[in-house]
Amino acid sequence: MNRIIKYIVNEGLPITFIVFYCVGLALYFTPFTHNLFILITPYTLVLVTVAIFLHHKEWNIRTIAVLVSIFILSIAIEIIGVATGKLFGVYAYGKGLGIKIVDVPVIIGLNWVFLTYASNSIISKYTSKNIPIIVGAASLMVLYDILLEKAAPLMDMWVFSKNDPPINNYIVWFLLALIFNWGIQKFKINTNNPPARWLFFVQFGFFIVLVILNIYTKE
Repeated sequence: MNRIIKYIVNEGLPITFIVFYCVGLALYFTPFTHNLFILITPYTLVLVTVAIFLHHKEWNIRTIAVLVSIFILSIAIEIIGVATGKLFGVYAYGKGLGIKIVDVPVIIGLNWVFLTYASNSIISKYTSKNIPIIVGAASLMVLYDILLEKAAPLMDMWVFSKNDPPINNYIVWFLLALIFNWGIQKFKINTNNPPARWLFFVQFGFFIVLVILNIYTKE
């Protein structure tokens, strides 16, 4: 048993995250606790992201500078996007992501940091070549966003004026993901973090179940 537990911890399979998100689904689909789910969502995202970065192996000035740069740049771009409607399309953030700066939730920057870091970690596990890592991680982030766009309105995160995001949303997502992952590779940030990889897929699975169950419950 100890060997199994040690294997799970070392490989980063976040059993607590799986349970966490299962509880989240229960809260979401229970009418009495649905609003509570929306209320605690931003705190949940901060909590799991902090837990992931506690497993980061090489903290130094370079790593902090790159991650903070991604955080600041992503928020700045989101602010421009919301204000102009030119980058991602016409959309607005709801209450599901908490405190905002100029109509953009602060936590959206943290989400960009996590997604860049985790997708880079996933792809770099299978190759050490920069171009495949950058392109592969960016593609993975766009795939994640395609699903997230279906789940976001359900969780009062954001909504597009025409319900579905335009194609330029995904183009800009891909370009930003390329730039952010280029930064990770350029400055040799070590993203070998098994918990980050697992959390990426746990969240992905959570959104799949959320979207499917919403469709099923409305029929």
